[in-house]
Amino acid sequence: MEEVVLDSSVIVKTILKPGHWLPDEIYGRELETHHKAKILIKIFKSRQTIVLIPYPVLVEVAAVITRLVNRELAERVIESIKTTKNYIIVYEEEYRDKALQVALNTGSSGFDAYIIALAWIRNALLITDDESMSKHAEVLGLM
Repeated sequence: MEEVVLDSSVIVKTILKPGHWLPDEIYGRELETHHKAKILIKIFKSRQTIVLIPYPVLVEVAAVITRLVNRELAERVIESIKTTKNYIIVYEEEYRDKALQVALNTGSSGFDAYIIALAWIRNALLITDDESMSKHAEVLGLM
C-alpha cells in the first residue's frame, strides 16, 4: 500500500484558512493551497493511503495551532490525527539516526531532518508546503 509522510505545513494549511489581512496575491495563493490540502486529505482517506506522521510533526502542529488559534483547537486536531484510521504516528526512535544523517548532509532544521528522514527510510512520498524542506529533500533525491 502507498505511504505518504505529511509535513506540519500541510496539516496546518488544511485546517486553517489564510487570513484576509494578507495581501491579495498572497491570500489567493494561500487559499488555493488550503483547498488543495483539503482535497489531498480527502483523497488519502478515500484511497486508504497510509499517512505517516512523524512525532515532531504533532509537536509542531500543536504549537502552531495553539499560537494562531487556541489550545482547544490544537488538542482536537492532535486527537483527530491520533485516531484517524489510516494515520500512523511514527516515533523518533525509528528514524533518529537517519535524521542525523539528513541534518549533516543538508543542514536542514531539526524538525525538517526528522520528517525527511522518515520519508527516506520508508521510501514514502513526502508532502510539504515548505520550500526549504523541499530543497533539502531534493538534495537527497527524494523530490
